[in-house]
Amino acid sequence: MTATQTQVRPTNTTARALRQLGLLWAGAALAASAWAAGIHEEGYMLEAHAWRSEVAGVPSPDWPVDGWYRLTPSGKSIEVQAVTPSETDRAEADEATYVRVPGARLKEGRRPVYRFNNVILRPKVGHQYELMLGKTRFSFAVESNEHGTQYAITYGGETHNYVLGLPAAATRVHAVADLDGDAMPDFLVEVGDERFLLLSTQAKPGQNPPSAQLWAMGEGC
Repeated sequence: MTATQTQVRPTNTTARALRQLGLLWAGAALAASAWAAGIHEEGYMLEAHAWRSEVAGVPSPDWPVDGWYRLTPSGKSIEVQAVTPSETDRAEADEATYVRVPGARLKEGRRPVYRFNNVILRPKVGHQYELMLGKTRFSFAVESNEHGTQYAITYGGETHNYVLGLPAAATRVHAVADLDGDAMPDFLVEVGDERFLLLSTQAKPGQNPPSAQLWAMGEGC
């Protein structure tokens, strides 16, 4: 055996390390592929008139047919009900909102909402709101800087941040309720002309995208 042959022949240890490295690369590639696929599955929010005209009735290839929920506010609660596009009820409330969040399941039935002094809260920028939903303590604050208008929501000892609109955009909290059944607060908020759903089961500490977003539709759209 020549010196050159000795240099290029891998030892058992080297071969095992290369196999392990290959498995790590393959695992990382699969994880990256799954992550890239996941970011394309956006959450949908539709108002009742858009649901009736765009989705309900005849199935459309432009919209998914599964995983939809109807959220209907009723004073002290929000009624959550799973629906399909073929279930069309022309008498349903116009204030209902339809949502679909890939990978999320909502808790059906009447879900109590946090009762603000006003029906809709217009939070002050920089003010920390300390609240209770059932037995769960939570807090939130709205900040505005060069990155945009941000909600920082804290529960379970962890803070979840959402940048949801332009800096200094007007914002309102439409409802806080446990919509997904994990005893943590979920938010329906408006920032500028956009509306967002923030689900606790879809959140992690640090920066988060909204679970679903409804863009304002002008007349005639």
